[in-house]
Amino acid sequence: MNGLVWGFPFSVGVLHEYWSSSLFPGQGDANALSLASTLPTAILFASGAIMGPIFAALPWYERQIQLLGLAVATAGLIASAFVTQAWQLVITFGIMYPFSGAFYLPCATIIFEWFNVRRGLATATVFAGAGVGGTVYPFVVNALLGRFGYRTTMLSLALSYAALNLLAVVFIKRRIPLPPREAGVRRHRRRRMDWRWMRARAPVVAFVFMMITSLSSFIPMLWLPSFAATVNATKPGGAAILSILNAVTVPGLMTTGYISDRVPVRWILPLWCSVAAAACALLWGFGTSSGPLVAFSIVWGLSGASVAGTYGKMVHIMADGDPMVPGLALPLLIALRGVGNLTSGPISTKLLQYGPFKGAAGAYGATTYGPLLIFVSACTFAGGIAGALFPLRGKNSA
Repeated sequence: MNGLVWGFPFSVGVLHEYWSSSLFPGQGDANALSLASTLPTAILFASGAIMGPIFAALPWYERQIQLLGLAVATAGLIASAFVTQAWQLVITFGIMYPFSGAFYLPCATIIFEWFNVRRGLATATVFAGAGVGGTVYPFVVNALLGRFGYRTTMLSLALSYAALNLLAVVFIKRRIPLPPREAGVRRHRRRRMDWRWMRARAPVVAFVFMMITSLSSFIPMLWLPSFAATVNATKPGGAAILSILNAVTVPGLMTTGYISDRVPVRWILPLWCSVAAAACALLWGFGTSSGPLVAFSIVWGLSGASVAGTYGKMVHIMADGDPMVPGLALPLLIALRGVGNLTSGPISTKLLQYGPFKGAAGAYGATTYGPLLIFVSACTFAGGIAGALFPLRGKNSA
């Protein structure tokens, strides 16, 4: 389910390149296409802040809310097949599709009911599904576009998306059964949430880290295919390079989650972010052919794209033994990542307008991507510095 829901946003670079070059060629629609590409990820992330409390307050209606979200998302994909102007993609693909967040969120939070000791690895394994989807989708979308055209591609993807998700949701179950309801009134009284946990050091540092890194974390997935086309990197091409990046995040996330169960998060985040920042500045920055871009995709996938493997451990420390906190802490982290991703689209589009650096080597001088690469490297490295301040344990931990 994670792979199906996040497969589209994590491979949107392929669609973005097609929209820009074939469906709506020309620079006049660049801002709308960039917004349509970044909105799904941003809203999917940000929806956690809204849907988390709703699911916590109305767990009896969880399945109904999930199916409603799936219906709206599927309708958005179908409608996106019939767009005639770029701004319509903002509504159909950018706003309607992210309703799938209501379908997906319970699957991400329910993991805390099933795992305790290996919570980091378990959470990372769930998130790794996005890497699987991001690996498969570029090849599937690219092949369908080349053979059947845009409309047939989007319709077939929408129908298969709905069918596979309906099959997957059957297997999503809680470990702890919900108490029954009678005449719409709860038979139990839920303990009121103590929001003082948000004043502790762990959530403050986690929120700052998320905001900084999210400004740049989505940019490689969005712009790598277009960059590859710009520098005529065809063996492999942009879609394949993006698939490599997403494929590498699968072992990257699981390895990071495994390590986070044994090594303090405050050590992992600075190292992973430093490696990712260096890869962006050097491998992508001086990569004007397929080889360096593939190397960048591998390194970024194992480092910058895999920091989500620490989320389970971060939430565990933030909760500090309070079973009420994980169901809200994880959606809040995800929501903050969405805010950063939403702003990254307009920021990246603006940075690409500055032009190349005269006399500079590699992509810095040969393309307009130089300012963007510097921005990604700086944000990623700064996030690592913030992550180094994350506490070793909660206040109530032994």
